[in-house]
Amino acid sequence: MWSAPVLNAVTMTLEAVVSNPIMSLTPQRTNSQVTRVPWGWLTLFVAPNVLLFTLFLIVPMVVALGLSFYSWDLISAPRFVGFDNFIAIPRDARAVNSIVKTAYLILIGVVPTVIVSFLVAVLANTKFPGIRIIRTIYLMPLVISFVASAVLWRFVFDARFGPINTILSWVGIDGPNWLQSTSWAMPAVAIVIVWLRFPLGMLLYLAALQSINPSLLEAAQLDGANTWQRIRHVIWPSVRPVTFLVTIVTLRGVLFDSFDVIQVMTGGGPVKSTEILIKYIFDVAFSQLKLGYASALATALLVIVTILALLLSPPRAGGRA
Repeated sequence: MWSAPVLNAVTMTLEAVVSNPIMSLTPQRTNSQVTRVPWGWLTLFVAPNVLLFTLFLIVPMVVALGLSFYSWDLISAPRFVGFDNFIAIPRDARAVNSIVKTAYLILIGVVPTVIVSFLVAVLANTKFPGIRIIRTIYLMPLVISFVASAVLWRFVFDARFGPINTILSWVGIDGPNWLQSTSWAMPAVAIVIVWLRFPLGMLLYLAALQSINPSLLEAAQLDGANTWQRIRHVIWPSVRPVTFLVTIVTLRGVLFDSFDVIQVMTGGGPVKSTEILIKYIFDVAFSQLKLGYASALATALLVIVTILALLLSPPRAGGRA
């Protein structure tokens, strides 16, 4: 059993963190004594997360980076090849095609997700009867696995029996062969990605919307601003900083989480039209057993993500605050 002083220290620490998580980490001077933070206990609480983060993220990244300089097929011993794996990427037609398809999916997946997340958040922030039920419906994609969602949407996009083409036939439109068409397969995947990713962006935008001072909207309404003008000139500038976070989170989801959707819905086809980079990395590693080359492709993907994050990061305001 823990002693009473230890339990008291833990209780005081938890109460301080809950009440004021920022100030509680700074030693506060009182009139009689200096309150010291029990760093030992804080370290004990944080250590499991740091350990898991290092074990399952940092270590695999370092191993993959080192493996990218080797040729290894999981059977024979790894053979050092230097930068040959990286040099081979521009010469690989499938690698170039997967990078182009990844850029295409980012364009038709990230931008619509950010826009839909913002518009749905504005709608969900409106108070009217039944809004809680609507918010719950909007959040349903968050609790459904990607594989189950992909199976569901594969039926929705079925050319013969899917609901989309059935509804289009009611108005005399012959729907496309969605998942078997090189032109429509990627847009179909993008629709599923938007459906899966926008609830998280909506939550982030909704939190930002609820922090806007209502007097700003009331003043704009008194000045004669209509709904669109209030959204454009008051609401959007107020939540613009959140857009960077929503974009980065959506970008990560498009680049990595879309693997499950593509694997189930199209398998990278037809004719490699939906084979994005993460799908090609999987095939190189586990179908062709080229672990070194796959690690080089994964390193290239990491570089691409880093560059995009830097390009999308908002500029820092110059000067001192």
